[in-house]
Amino acid sequence: MFETLTLTTILLLSFFFWQNQRLGLTAAVPKDPNNRVEFYCSECLISLKGLLPKAAVLELNDKTLCFTPTGSQVAHQLSVQEGKLLLSQVGAPPQSISFLGAEGSVSFEKVSDSGLAVTVEAKTAEASHRVGLRLEVVYA
Repeated sequence: MFETLTLTTILLLSFFFWQNQRLGLTAAVPKDPNNRVEFYCSECLISLKGLLPKAAVLELNDKTLCFTPTGSQVAHQLSVQEGKLLLSQVGAPPQSISFLGAEGSVSFEKVSDSGLAVTVEAKTAEASHRVGLRLEVVYA
């Protein structure tokens, strides 16, 4: 009896481990294409919400944003290249802060005297997802 319960328990644990691996239930990045692009958008928004509120916007284009973060004197620039959101400082190489998929993009738009609208689109060959965010900034 004890051997049967032990064998059944081992088989059940093996089955659940296999299902977990197959479905990616505990993976850092979801395996499902729709969930993956939603994850990319969410991670990008978290990064932007940490950088941009109350920042001083120096230059605004559709695809790039030059700004000075709160409490800093150094100008930073956000741009997207090859599906990566890049943050660069003057005299330093750009660092990737978020991945948006191979065809992902970020656009910036001035919506009021103190409002900045950011549209994030994560796009892969299988799926795409678009979200927007409005932040309070200071225009220089």
